[in-house]
Amino acid sequence: MTSTDTTSETRSLHLATGFAIVAAGVIGLDWLMLGDGGSLTREGGSVETMSMLGYVYALVIYVWRARPVFWPVPVILLFMAAREGDLDKALTSEGILSTKILLYDTALWEKSLAVAIWVLLVTALVTLTRYRAPLLWRDLRRGAPWALLFLAGLFIAAFSKTIDGLGRKLGAFGVDVATEVVQGSGIVEEALELLIPILFVMAICLRTRKPT
Repeated sequence: MTSTDTTSETRSLHLATGFAIVAAGVIGLDWLMLGDGGSLTREGGSVETMSMLGYVYALVIYVWRARPVFWPVPVILLFMAAREGDLDKALTSEGILSTKILLYDTALWEKSLAVAIWVLLVTALVTLTRYRAPLLWRDLRRGAPWALLFLAGLFIAAFSKTIDGLGRKLGAFGVDVATEVVQGSGIVEEALELLIPILFVMAICLRTRKPT
């Protein structure tokens, strides 16, 4: 490992740790101010907000460091930030990622916006996969830290979505889930979703080099 690699790893750790400390401070303050019956994992709460800001933070760092900037990366990070902040449900009468916005009697501009966002997102994902998947696979085989961190983020994202609404999902199969289990899975899900952008920040710092 060269001194440049060591410096990059140290910087990535500092940037990720800095955000984690700020997030912990905000969440801790929110917890101290919670009233009776309040929850840290509520919609629009500190955990969800810091998760959203984590993706924005990752986007800023990528644009700051990457040369050249590969356009699908900021697009996907911005999309994830908007999704985490529930902006996909705030601007239209139906969720902009839901088929309801196309099938129900919604405004034409809402349908057009939904189609445009889907086209942009799919194009970004296909482009990213086409041009970066071989690089990711190569570096995974080499055990490159950035690739391992990025893959860990993807796995955590998939797992967190699996346990999202656990009681509702299992209830569809006739499985009765205890309230404590449902609440616990919600806390785990939100905590994991906060970890994802932190892993992405570290991966970005390890993969890119700050321009001189």
